[in-house]
Amino acid sequence: MQIDSHDKFEEELNGFKRNIPEKLLIPTNINLLIRDAIFDYIVIFFSVLLYLNTVLFVKFVLIIIIVSRLHSFGVIVHDLTHLSKNRRNIKLIVLEFLVGYPIGTTINAMRYHHLRHHKDNGMHSDPYFHHFENYKNNNFIVKFLNIMLGLFLIPSWILRSVFGGFCLFHENLQILYARIFLEHKGEISKKDLEEVIQCCRQDIIQFIYLAFLFIIIIKFAGISLFIQLYFVPILITGVISYYRTMKEHEYTRVYDRKLSTVINITNDHNTKSFFKFLLAPRNIGYHIAHHLHPHVGYRHLKKIKEYYLKHNKEIYK
Repeated sequence: MQIDSHDKFEEELNGFKRNIPEKLLIPTNINLLIRDAIFDYIVIFFSVLLYLNTVLFVKFVLIIIIVSRLHSFGVIVHDLTHLSKNRRNIKLIVLEFLVGYPIGTTINAMRYHHLRHHKDNGMHSDPYFHHFENYKNNNFIVKFLNIMLGLFLIPSWILRSVFGGFCLFHENLQILYARIFLEHKGEISKKDLEEVIQCCRQDIIQFIYLAFLFIIIIKFAGISLFIQLYFVPILITGVISYYRTMKEHEYTRVYDRKLSTVINITNDHNTKSFFKFLLAPRNIGYHIAHHLHPHVGYRHLKKIKEYYLKHNKEIYK
């Protein structure tokens, strides 16, 4: 039987992926993630300090810098979602406290929708697909409005933490929670509900954290600075995240999970842009490499792309 070019490419791709050198497949290192989180906090600390003692234009620049570090928080949590669910230790808990809770998410909550996105990339059950379906056929205004929906992203995550505790008491609430806050598409199984319950339990901790955070900031800084240095940055971070999500994929409906299909609807973006620190921090722009090897830590994705470009350029055409 004759093999068509698509099947041949798929066969070559699977073989190539299996044979990639192990030395390139370096998993996420929690110690390095903690170091990255500490760096982000230092940048935020000095940005806030300077914000309190400078002029309006510089304040605007500093807000953008703070947004870039909050976006970095999200990328760090994203890397953690690809670790084993059983690998929960004190370091991971500390990281969740440092980079997850401030942006309104837990590792489990992001893991729930993000791993389903990887599994069903571009398919009907892809949790992210509906955000930008047919966006290429839309005019600039529609695209802009779609991205601006990101204003509600992190506030909705914060609202999820309020709702999560109540969902522990009834299965119907858990299903509603999965549909609305975790963007679950299709049927919800008992196994799915077990994951939902785990998310709801952690939401209680997240809610307590956020309540204390808001009280402390408002008490010592006031509502005005709370809005300027926390609320406005998280709104902008949500918009930037929506922009990044739009750039990462073609959002063309597909009906299989072949590697060649995933590659065809996945994009790299902002890997060399001056605004990489804001739009694609911590190598998240190397998105094809990430989908090919999701367990590889973000600091190693560039080398994987370089390897593929050297040995199999077809992947990046």
